[in-house]
Amino acid sequence: MEVPRRVHIIVGGCALLVACARPPASPSAGGEDEAPAIARAEARREAGSAELVAYTRGGTSAASLTAIRGLGRTGDARSLARLGELLAAPEEAARVAAMEALALAGALGSDVSAYEATLWQRWPQASSRERLAIVKATWRVGAATAAARLGAALVETETPEVRAAAAIGLGLLGRRELALDDAARDGLVAMVAGGEQHLVYAGVYGLAHAHGAGHDAGEAALQGAVGVLDPDARALALKGLARRRGTGALAALRAGLDDPEPWVRVAAARGLGELGDAAATAALWDWLRVELERDIVDGTGPGHPVLEAMSILTSGKASPPPGAAEAHARAEARVAAAGPASQRVQARLACGLAALAGRAAEWRPPLRCAEALGPAAELERLTFETGLIEQGYGGSAEARGARLATLAGHADARVRAAALAAAAELWEEAPVEGLFEAGLRDSSPAVAGTAAEAVQGRFAGPAPRPAPGQGLVDALVQRAAGERDGELFAGLAGALAKVGGARGLQVCRDALGDANATVRAAARACVKTAGGEDPGITEPSAPPPLPPHEPQPVQGQLMWLLHTERGRVDIALEPAAAPWHVAAIVALTRAGFYDGLGFHRVVPGYVVQGGDPGGTGWGGPGFTLPSEPGEAPFASGAVGIADAGKDTGGSQFFIMHAPAPHLDGRYTRIGEVRHGLAAALALVVGDRIHKAEIVIAPQRPGP
Repeated sequence: MEVPRRVHIIVGGCALLVACARPPASPSAGGEDEAPAIARAEARREAGSAELVAYTRGGTSAASLTAIRGLGRTGDARSLARLGELLAAPEEAARVAAMEALALAGALGSDVSAYEATLWQRWPQASSRERLAIVKATWRVGAATAAARLGAALVETETPEVRAAAAIGLGLLGRRELALDDAARDGLVAMVAGGEQHLVYAGVYGLAHAHGAGHDAGEAALQGAVGVLDPDARALALKGLARRRGTGALAALRAGLDDPEPWVRVAAARGLGELGDAAATAALWDWLRVELERDIVDGTGPGHPVLEAMSILTSGKASPPPGAAEAHARAEARVAAAGPASQRVQARLACGLAALAGRAAEWRPPLRCAEALGPAAELERLTFETGLIEQGYGGSAEARGARLATLAGHADARVRAAALAAAAELWEEAPVEGLFEAGLRDSSPAVAGTAAEAVQGRFAGPAPRPAPGQGLVDALVQRAAGERDGELFAGLAGALAKVGGARGLQVCRDALGDANATVRAAARACVKTAGGEDPGITEPSAPPPLPPHEPQPVQGQLMWLLHTERGRVDIALEPAAAPWHVAAIVALTRAGFYDGLGFHRVVPGYVVQGGDPGGTGWGGPGFTLPSEPGEAPFASGAVGIADAGKDTGGSQFFIMHAPAPHLDGRYTRIGEVRHGLAAALALVVGDRIHKAEIVIAPQRPGP
């Protein structure tokens, strides 16, 4: 998940759900103050864990269960010890809450593997509810024995919800490259063959992500799942077939391009790109050319599948496809006739076709893209151009390096960052090191972060490299010494571990007591790599500051209305699940923060992301928020907050295109789309929020 970064903005005043910070209350406060007091204790992390432990002594009261969840989000030694005690609580609700909290702690980086055996000791006498919690906790808690346990649960349990969770868990273990045994794979195959829709999806998820090759029955099951009713399962099946590269993958992916559901077509295009051979590339281009012709004939705007196919074709270095020049000429004409809603998409297609056509000639920058984007056209052209330079188009290494040096001085941080990313591919061929030294001193976190990642990548691995210049090391050490932004420091610390020497090691040691958990984790990794010894888990020297907008109760349903270029998107917010994040959303929205902001990231079939005032993926509101993941899933239409690690979220949010179980329990979910999902799913990079507003709808009466 791309991460949010923060740009300082002052939001004054106190309003409903947005109050000035107060000192934390004691557990004895009771009554209506319990929820805000628990939220404050949780936000103080290690400094508030003793207070949270005290609240958990309340049995299965709402306050106690909320505090148990807070212990999982805090995840320090005291919190984990209390959760371990609660696994043996007499009340089932407390045990289940502790299991869910351990899963949250694991997802946020705490070491909880020691609790796996304790969880499964309860399995024989556990109820269906508790078994479901055990299986879901194993997603995050489980280690080497987890696959065997989940595989057994898959075949020994009759409860559909538990079986589905076990199958999803096996898929998540596969994502972590933990191998599944044949018994587990056989269970997944049987689940797919059973035909129950929600079980089919879970079984396909497990098979699609299963680590390692082989198991012909699994491949056959994925082939069969390409024709099931559930489009999410069909898309997953195509993904799994592409990963396995079996004999029937090409035919299945070709057929998937004609699926009625857009995310299935996206998965088919992506799978052909993953195959990457001449036959797959030809199949993708043949389909795309037909789609482009169809668009020109009937006037319907192309959607995400066409954009995805174009992105895949332009990212490779294959020979120019036949007819690209002619298609580009027609696309240029199409842009002029496009309406406002489709102009941006049409222009991007024309830009891509220009790149494809340019491979047939001696292409040289600047690449001419459509001018219908207005002020954004130049940025579109320049960022596209940097990508092509990275791929090797545009002359000799020296000429490309010179062009990138010019782009690295552009006024827009997005172009500067893209130029550095492209220059990283030229490090051995052209004199570009000075670009990264300047990038580390850049005022933009996006540019400095890109430079740090390039330095880390350059000096990673055992291959001998020339020593970096002293100016580069000085810039790296100086930037890291004054940086405590979680994401940026993590990138800087990774580079320091490689080239920082004694000075870099000291910078990392100095950060071991930082208030932010992500900074401490990055510092620990740096010290372990550069110093040769693990300093272990370190406590912060001071508690993190409370966010500026404190949650307060509200009567009614909070609705976040986003008036976008594709239509209005109505999001029902969930303050009980994520009080600090919802309070921040409310305050920022009422201050006009989101008005005019664009969507900077769209991954078709996955998410659309916005809320960054700089449009780089690194910007934010000037403060960070304590992570508040929960148990609600990230299904289609769910809305979450992007982050770069624990307690680094800010203003950036994402809306799910399709289910993504690997996000469950890791990212903060703030609500779900109640109306306007079609508009949300149609958003493309560059689309904007005209206006955002908060309204309070009356609570619906109970049954």
